Amino acid sequence: MQKTIEIDKPVAKTYRKKVHAVMGRPIEYPADSPIWDMILQGVSFGRSLSSVLRDPGLPTWPVVHAMLKKNEAFKDAYEKAVQERADRLADELLELADEEPPEGLEGPAASAWVQRKRMQVDTRKWIASKLKPRMYGDRIDVSVSDTRISVLEAIEQAQARVAIGMTAPDVTDVEPKRST
Repeated sequence: MQKTIEIDKPVAKTYRKKVHAVMGRPIEYPADSPIWDMILQGVSFGRSLSSVLRDPGLPTWPVVHAMLKKNEAFKDAYEKAVQERADRLADELLELADEEPPEGLEGPAASAWVQRKRMQVDTRKWIASKLKPRMYGDRIDVSVSDTRISVLEAIEQAQARVAIGMTAPDVTDVEPKRST
C-alpha cells in the first residue's frame, strides 16, 4: 500500500553539493526547496513522516522537525497534510474491507490473511480517529445533568412539612436526642 514519491535526483544533489561543504555537518535545505513539497505530498498521500524521509535525498527527521519549529507556513502546511492523510487512511478502509482473499488460501493461511487485513483496518481506523477525532473518532456523549440538592431548599421543605404536621391531630412532636 505504501507509495513512493519520485524525487528529482538532480534537485537533491544540487542542494547536497551547495550546502554540504563541511564533512559531517547536516544538510540544510532552504525554505523554498521543492524537497519540502515532496515531504508534504508524501504525508498527504497517507504515508508516515518516517517512511517519507526514508526516500533517498530527503532530509533527516531532526532537520524536518527544526523546520517545523522555525517555519510557521511549513508547520501549517504539514498539519493540513496530516489531516489529508487521515482522510486517505479512512478511504483505504473500504478498499481493505472489500478486498477478496487470494485464490487457494485455506486453513491457517486464510486465517493469517484475515488477521492481517483486520490489523490493517484497525490501525487505519485508530490513526484516522486520532488525527481527525471530530470526523473519525468515537462519539462520546458528555452531557451533564444537574442533580445537585440545594440544602437550603431541603431545609425549607422540611420546615414546611413540620409546620403542616404540627397542626394535624395525628402528628406527635418528637424532641431530638442530644448527645453529650
